[in-house]
Amino acid sequence: MRTLEVMEDHGLRIALLGAEEALESGTSGLLALSEQQGVGVLRVVDPPAALHADLERAGFLVTPSWVTWLAPVGTEDDAFLAAMTSGERSNVRRALRETAKRSLQITVHAPMTMAVFDDFLGLYEAQVATMRNGSSYAASWRDEIAADPDLYYVVAARDPHGELFGVCLCWDQPELSITRIAFTAQAAAERQGRVVRALYMTATAEARGRGREWISLGSDPTLYGHITEPGLFGFKARLGFRPVPTRFLQPADPDQADAVVSLRGLTDPTLLLSYAETGHLDRAAAPDPAVASRLPVAEPPLRLTVLSTLADADLASHRAGFLTSINARTISG
Repeated sequence: MRTLEVMEDHGLRIALLGAEEALESGTSGLLALSEQQGVGVLRVVDPPAALHADLERAGFLVTPSWVTWLAPVGTEDDAFLAAMTSGERSNVRRALRETAKRSLQITVHAPMTMAVFDDFLGLYEAQVATMRNGSSYAASWRDEIAADPDLYYVVAARDPHGELFGVCLCWDQPELSITRIAFTAQAAAERQGRVVRALYMTATAEARGRGREWISLGSDPTLYGHITEPGLFGFKARLGFRPVPTRFLQPADPDQADAVVSLRGLTDPTLLLSYAETGHLDRAAAPDPAVASRLPVAEPPLRLTVLSTLADADLASHRAGFLTSINARTISG
């Protein structure tokens, strides 16, 4: 009996296929094999551009493997805030007021030292340990930071006794005029995100002071509901950030074509961010040219698919101005 080549990734079973194999096997045959082997996602890595349309018709969505979220730092804080939704502007201002009321001190540690990195890592790994599919990606950055500490800084929030409540690790990329907020961590009692919002404002002000044009809120896999939670997509979008394929900014994994066939190992809902279909772009919803023309890399049109076992999955809470479309697909549990 035929079997699929399957890889395990944080509780998710992914079948790896060639583009021709995916098309020749047929949807029904692949679904049957996926069910037998407990597969949640069928994936074609680096599909040829000539086969993108055929893969779409077969139920696959062509997507960047990772996206990086970017926003202009603006000439001052008010300009940076203006790109956010009105609700998020209120949340940020409330966060700044509460931080001051609690006498939390927000400090920029630059250049990076290993002692500061270890303080960050302790809080970060404690947070990762509480996640469904948490992985300590930041630990692997130690050698790179030690080799060139001037390119990294930490923004930390501490109380008057020195207790660490929140921290973000930033990576400066002057050649792209980008500062990346690469990792963020907060104490368990701070999960409402208010301290984090205050940290982001300080990190952005530091980037502005360094003459950077762009601030990044990190990079994510485009399948939200596996390693990253679905809510992270909306959080970054509401803060005024826009996703661009990470491969445009640095060596990264190639594009891929994904067909989610089951929510085994995924959340309900799961979100998949993919390229807009060629010839089906709603021009009224196209990326804002005033923003896109200033981005350091191209901003291809993107759409969002909400994958759920529910036939009436909520779409409204995942809308974002940069999406060309948002739609739902009903998936088995």
